[in-house]
Amino acid sequence: MSICAQGPQMATLTACRRPVRSFSVSRATQPHRVLVRPVAATSATSSLTSEQEALVSTLRKAAKAPGSVPPSTVLNAIVNLEKAKIPPSDTWPATISSKGKRWRLIYTAASKDVQALAKGTKGGAGGYFPITACQKFDPADNSFENGVFFGPVAHLTFKGPYTMKGKQLSFDVDTMYIGLGPGRFGIPLKKKGKPLAEMEKSELRNLPFFLYAYCDEDIIVARGRSGGLALWVAADSAWQATSGVLQVYQ
Repeated sequence: MSICAQGPQMATLTACRRPVRSFSVSRATQPHRVLVRPVAATSATSSLTSEQEALVSTLRKAAKAPGSVPPSTVLNAIVNLEKAKIPPSDTWPATISSKGKRWRLIYTAASKDVQALAKGTKGGAGGYFPITACQKFDPADNSFENGVFFGPVAHLTFKGPYTMKGKQLSFDVDTMYIGLGPGRFGIPLKKKGKPLAEMEKSELRNLPFFLYAYCDEDIIVARGRSGGLALWVAADSAWQATSGVLQVYQ
């Protein structure tokens, strides 16, 4: 699925669409609506300008009701939010990994579409992600898990270590999980190596990563290593239960 960081990593599921084609998935139905609670002013929102708040509001609306905002409008909002160069907050790592937080992938745009917009040439507008994809971050062992879910019937996820420094979230994948019903089994993809938090910047450059443009309690906006863009929303418990996420991400 193609924000594509390289390799079998979860850019495979966060923005790279190619891997999805290997599944037998019926034509996408109308996307589930996601409940996003209003957020009181925090350090992430209180320092925004009125223009930046408007962009965040547009992305919140798109995340709350997928399809309600045209994909071209979502793409423009993400690109302009990136251009705003909002400083990273020290709270971002704790925000994405807080207890029970699960992040549903809502929208992606390929690098070629982002480049076309920047050049003012004809290109795509990205689109709402057609199947259920969700990720979680666990601060206990600095691991993430990201995958696609087919209700309570089946799932495919990838897991590995992550670290976040400033706006950059670097990660690696060492295990793939295949699940049928409540059961699942893991397939090691590589040996566990040096902890990412101990790596130098030069070493992290070789790993897949996302550059966060914005993050708060409800949405994440980021660019992948290949240049694609993505929008995630914090999934509510009802959606997690019906999507099959809750039985996997304990």
